[in-house]
Amino acid sequence: MSNEQLERGLQASVKVYNFALEKLGALGGETECVVSRKELSDMKKAAAAMNRSLTALVRESHDAENRLTLEMHMLRGIMQREHTDRDANRARVFELFRRYTFSNGGDDAPLPATSTASANPLNAPTASAMAFDRALATLERIDQSMRDLSPVGRVNVHGAGLLSAKLKLDAAAAGETLVAPAAKRTKA
Repeated sequence: MSNEQLERGLQASVKVYNFALEKLGALGGETECVVSRKELSDMKKAAAAMNRSLTALVRESHDAENRLTLEMHMLRGIMQREHTDRDANRARVFELFRRYTFSNGGDDAPLPATSTASANPLNAPTASAMAFDRALATLERIDQSMRDLSPVGRVNVHGAGLLSAKLKLDAAAAGETLVAPAAKRTKA
C-alpha cells in the first residue's frame, strides 16, 4: 500500500512540476501567465493526490512507529520477567547450596574446596552473604534471649522498640505525678 501511495504522490508531483516548468518556459520575458480553468482543475487534482499520498504515508509511518514502540515495551517487559526468573532461580540454587553446605557442617563449616579456574559463583556464598547470615543468626539469638527473659510471656518485639515504649511510659507517668499535686492544691 505504501509503495502505491508513494508512486501516486510522485506522479502528481511530477505533473505539477512539469506544468510549472512548461508555463515558465513559455513566459519568456513576460510577467504574467494565463492558466485555463481545465489546467487549474488538473493542478488542483494533482495537489489533492499529493496531499492524500503524503497523509497516507505519514499515517502509515506513525502506525509503524506506534507498533514498534509497543513491541519494544512488550519485549522490555518480557526481558524484565526473564531477568527476574533468572535471579529467582539463582537465589533458589544459592539457598539450596547454602542449606546443603551448612547442614553438613554447621555455621562454622568450611566451604568445599574448588579451584579458582572452575569456581562458579552459584556454587558458594560470598563472604558478605555469610557475614549477613551470621548477623541475622546473632540477632535471632538476642531476640530469643529477650523472649526467654520476658516476665510477661513470649513477645516477638525488637529490643529498641521495647526500650522506646518504656521511656515513653516513664515520661508519661512522671508527667502525671507532677501535675496531680498541683491540681489538689487548687481544689482545696
